[in-house]
Amino acid sequence: MSDKQSIESAISENIVLLYHNALTSQETNNEQQALSYYTQALNQIQLIDNITQDIYQLQCDIYLNICDIYIRQYNVALAYVFIDKALQMANKLQQQDNITQYLDRRGEIKRLKGDYDEALLDHNKSVEIKLKIDQDEGLNVSNSYFNIGNVYQAQGKYDDAIYMYKKSLQIKLRSLGDNHPSIATTYGSMGNVYSYQGMYDDAVFMYEKSLNIKLSVLGDNHPSIADTYHNMGNVYEAQGKYDDALSIYEKSLKIQLVALDDNHPYIANTYGSIGNVYNYQGKYDDAVSMYEKSLQIKLSTLGDNHPSIATTYHNMGNVYDDQGKYDDALLMYEKSLKIQLSTLGNNHPSIATTYHNMGNVYDDQGKYDEAISMYEKSLKIQLSSLGNNHPSIATTYGSIGNVYNYQGKYNDALSMYRKSLKIKLSTLGDDHPSVATTYHNMGNVYDDQGKYDEALSMYKKSLNIQLSTLGNNHPSIATTYHNIGNVYDDQGKYDDAILYYKRAVTILVDAHLQHHPNLAKVYDDIANCYDHQNRHENATVMRQRSNSIRRISQP
Repeated sequence: MSDKQSIESAISENIVLLYHNALTSQETNNEQQALSYYTQALNQIQLIDNITQDIYQLQCDIYLNICDIYIRQYNVALAYVFIDKALQMANKLQQQDNITQYLDRRGEIKRLKGDYDEALLDHNKSVEIKLKIDQDEGLNVSNSYFNIGNVYQAQGKYDDAIYMYKKSLQIKLRSLGDNHPSIATTYGSMGNVYSYQGMYDDAVFMYEKSLNIKLSVLGDNHPSIADTYHNMGNVYEAQGKYDDALSIYEKSLKIQLVALDDNHPYIANTYGSIGNVYNYQGKYDDAVSMYEKSLQIKLSTLGDNHPSIATTYHNMGNVYDDQGKYDDALLMYEKSLKIQLSTLGNNHPSIATTYHNMGNVYDDQGKYDEAISMYEKSLKIQLSSLGNNHPSIATTYGSIGNVYNYQGKYNDALSMYRKSLKIKLSTLGDDHPSVATTYHNMGNVYDDQGKYDEALSMYKKSLNIQLSTLGNNHPSIATTYHNIGNVYDDQGKYDDAILYYKRAVTILVDAHLQHHPNLAKVYDDIANCYDHQNRHENATVMRQRSNSIRRISQP
């Protein structure tokens, strides 16, 4: 062997070593270290004159793995750079397996961009090639089914998503047994779908199955276990079980702080979720504090132009809107929107959400024309990216209906609510909290019209769904009790009104929302009823409680 051959052989061995070091770092979520090793390996490859097929394959694998890291980081631009490099290698190698891996990644990138139909084309083409290579439906095919399920989930096609996850799961169980981390991941994704569908018990059941596998295989201190706790926290948050949500988020955070660098984006996400809970509890200063901790980490690790930073600005906007700081809210939404437009293009569902929330601010300000304009911008994006039967579109129709109701255009409002309800019933079923919201909104219209019997009918339909899906103690149920009380108040049935107002108070206090502005409103309404009954001393007590809350919660 010549000296040159000996040198190139040593370089090749070093490249392989760097590659395996990178894989280890990637598997342990040390992505920056992994990128460093991959970059060193690629630099070493440049020193070789006679590159073998094996080195070309390794180079292709490195590009694919780097692409995976950027997909996980939601860095669409860099993910595209490296997937294109992988395609160049795949074309040199002329191996169908490399083409399918390219298609898998490109489909995932398109999903992140919100190009769902294009993503499905890539994933389905990948499946077609894989089935020609492996007619027995092996793990590669299972992974494609899983990817297709992810796209359906993003599109709000929840039944289709579950079907694809189950197809993926069947292959994994056959190939890997019933105790593999990949199976845990599939259970987790099924849990996410059930959560979106409002099937919270089913969601928790899936998360627990996922958790049991992860604990037995990965130990109790792995970042993936933190992810599962985080997902369970999301369910408790949706159910209004805020203390439970905070407890499980803190379990997730504890693992992340041990297993990951203190400055890891996953930790930032957990701070953000804790902030969301504080916002729902009306603890606005605590919420902003958490978002600022989240933002600080994201800016230091992701730069100032990343979609995840847009999410944090968005969440801060939500707090300012709830506080009535409308200019501050719009400023945050505009900062979020600027990042989204530069990183996601003009037609991503996340941009539609930002326009929607800007519409909410204008709605709260009574600027109804501006609100409608924003909702219509949101709707245009949603219809083009999500189709015409997605729950997000139903939400936008509902928001437009709210504006029409405030404007006294009651028939137009009801028309929008019915369009919203039709979509929700077809995509979410008839027992979902979001369906309850639409019945509630229709009740508001009937109440404003003085059609009290119809209003009570709608509120009670809403209440029945809420009680069956959210339990007896969710803040949304307090809102429904409050509005039922308002109807009885409007009818002059003050004892009935007070009964329902007190039910609302009980829920809000039990949910540790005793300093929330909504509770102050309920106390005010009870006071008004007492005044109508000439029970002025009782009214004074209620107003004192209301004023006390406002002094505490006032920014």
